[in-house]
Amino acid sequence: MDSRSVSAVRKFRQPLVEYLISGLDDNDKWVRVMAAEMLGTVGDPRSVRALQPLLAGWDSDLRLAAARSLARIRSPQSAAIPPALSCDHCMIRLVADEALTRLKLEQDSENSL
Repeated sequence: MDSRSVSAVRKFRQPLVEYLISGLDDNDKWVRVMAAEMLGTVGDPRSVRALQPLLAGWDSDLRLAAARSLARIRSPQSAAIPPALSCDHCMIRLVADEALTRLKLEQDSENSL
C-alpha cells in the first residue's frame, strides 16, 4: 500500500467506523450483519463497545458476525465479553456460548490448515 492509500485510510477511518456503528441499528437485518462484519474488517477498537451487546441478541447471524468481528479486533476490551456472559437470561447465555464455541472451532480449523 502506498503512502497516499495509507493517508486516505487514516483520514476516512473514523467516519467509516461511526457510519458502520450506526448501521448496527438499521431496520434491515442484513445491513446490521454486514455492518458488524465490516467493523471486524476495519479492526478499530472503538467498535468493541457497540459489538458486545449483539452477542446477547436473538438473531444468530448477528451474534456470529459480532463474535467474528470481536475476535478479529483482538483488543483488551474484546477479550472480556461481559454483556452476554453475565446476562441473567439462561437462553441468551447459552446462545452466546454457542456462538463463541463455533467461532473458536472455525479459528482452530483455519489454523490447522
